[in-house]
Amino acid sequence: MQHDLDLADEGDWPSPTVSPGSLWATTYFEPRLPKMIKGDRPVSLQDDEILLPDSVPGGSLRHLYGKTVMFGYTHINGKYQGSYRTIPLKVVGIYDNSVPDKDGENPSYVSENTMDVLFDGNVQESYTFAYVQVDSGDNVPLVQKKLAAMGFAVAGAAGQQDVTGILAALMSIGRFMFPIVLVCSLVFGLFLSVIWMKQRKRSLALLRCLGYTAGQLSALALVQVVQLVVAAGIAGIILGAGFSLLLAHSVDSGDLLNLTNLDSVVFDPVLALEMFAITVAGAVIGALPLSVRIAHTQPDELMRG
Repeated sequence: MQHDLDLADEGDWPSPTVSPGSLWATTYFEPRLPKMIKGDRPVSLQDDEILLPDSVPGGSLRHLYGKTVMFGYTHINGKYQGSYRTIPLKVVGIYDNSVPDKDGENPSYVSENTMDVLFDGNVQESYTFAYVQVDSGDNVPLVQKKLAAMGFAVAGAAGQQDVTGILAALMSIGRFMFPIVLVCSLVFGLFLSVIWMKQRKRSLALLRCLGYTAGQLSALALVQVVQLVVAAGIAGIILGAGFSLLLAHSVDSGDLLNLTNLDSVVFDPVLALEMFAITVAGAVIGALPLSVRIAHTQPDELMRG
């Protein structure tokens, strides 16, 4: 059960030129809420309180914490007719919405009475999901089994807030990925140069005797290394996309950690090009010292090697 809700005063927007969009008022249910960024997670909400997501189009809503803000919503006057109304609510918390769930990307949370006001007392009787609270954790498996036997799709909310927080932390590691890829590429390039160059010392000696310069031999070695790196990168993209689809399917089907939603990333061309560029550059730099040294080695020494 959700109702449209927005920031009525543009001065409350995080960006003066970008609308934060709808904040979809949602009935508050404490165990489902992810970790808090501002404020403590309340057991319940008062009728004049609201919890807001941290990240919205245009920036963050952290600057609204502790303030009473005017929110706008649509009041239904009749069939295909509505008017714009506002309601003042105090922002008592900002939560982490970096891992969206079934409530959507940017839901805000209010009390049941506030939802009743937004619907003007005409609360809809249809629900996409419901919550069942048990007296003891020991009774959860039995309750889930009975609900499943009645035809309901069952997922556990207990512990989900901790798991989604862990997933959000893992997702934030992405900004450290580029230096890690660069270091791994340096090591990979050095490894490939050792394997490729040492097995071809006699062939390189023969090419030197046929008139190839040291620079040409170094370029030949580096081209071989780049080809191997590109082949490995393509294989990595295919395997990564397949794993992402499999993980998203496992989460959506409720088979993994009872999570409610996880978007799969099949292919990002910009990210792939960036990774290719860093990987190739790192591999070339890593392979360069050994390839140059062997290319400048005299043919007779290469033959003995």
